[in-house]
Amino acid sequence: MIPAASPADVASHVEAFIEQGYRHFQNVYSTEQVAMFHDLYHRAVADWQFSNGTDDDPGAVGGLLERYPREVLPAVAHPMLLGFAEAVMGPFVQLDSAVLNSDAPAGAESHGRPVMWHRDRFGSVPSGTYQRPPSIVFLSYLQTMTDDAGPLRVIPGSHREPRLVPEERLYDPQAGEVLIRAEAGDTVAIHNQLLHSGTRNSGTADRRFFGFIYNLSTLRQEDNFAGPNCRALVSSAQQTHDRRLQRLLGDDPLIFPRQNSGFTEEHHRDWARWNDEDTRYAKEAEDAAATAARVRTRLG
Repeated sequence: MIPAASPADVASHVEAFIEQGYRHFQNVYSTEQVAMFHDLYHRAVADWQFSNGTDDDPGAVGGLLERYPREVLPAVAHPMLLGFAEAVMGPFVQLDSAVLNSDAPAGAESHGRPVMWHRDRFGSVPSGTYQRPPSIVFLSYLQTMTDDAGPLRVIPGSHREPRLVPEERLYDPQAGEVLIRAEAGDTVAIHNQLLHSGTRNSGTADRRFFGFIYNLSTLRQEDNFAGPNCRALVSSAQQTHDRRLQRLLGDDPLIFPRQNSGFTEEHHRDWARWNDEDTRYAKEAEDAAATAARVRTRLG
């Protein structure tokens, strides 16, 4: 079964996320993993250029789990990030998409300018109360986000407040904004309702990040998980009774009996009970799971 962080480890992150609408996780990926992501970007771009017969740089490359499962599965199933998402969204977390993105320098005159303020997919103007997000975006940075590189900008609390940004100010700094100067290997989780923006890259080098989205398993996924590698991962999850990995890849056999919850009592009671059920189910296939884990650790 995919390992998860303990509820105690994620509790403070959940509380801050509910209050502020984002969470900055430090040192999520190691120096070696950051270097791997840089290498993976070059490989993915070269593959894209070969397939399309062009020297153009696509800027972003997606569909990563199917193409590079050994490198990408451990990243999108990170124990802390997946455990945090399940604590926020319930045992309904699936992977929507995974991309590597590279932004070229935009020139010194762009220094300190927001890219564009927005809320993410499925977003709307909040009603003034916190709501469980249907999706969470994770941005994992591959270099220090200096003021020249262009840090992420967020407006804390805007995932709850009916705050708007006039069209003529979408590219301007905003009152109450916070600039997140992440380090290489850090990851920022963003509620889909939170107002946020990148900052123009006014430095001298490309700015890169690994980004992925979790959404609820009742929703469609942007990436295609029907390829042979993803199908093999789903088959392995079924054999090892790993319902969390099944859900992550869009194969949630219990979505219908579990989706109607939280109407008459606190939904966390159901979530805890279902997590226990999934853990007991996984123990029925411990030997198969141990074999799969050993092989993936050796080859990862």
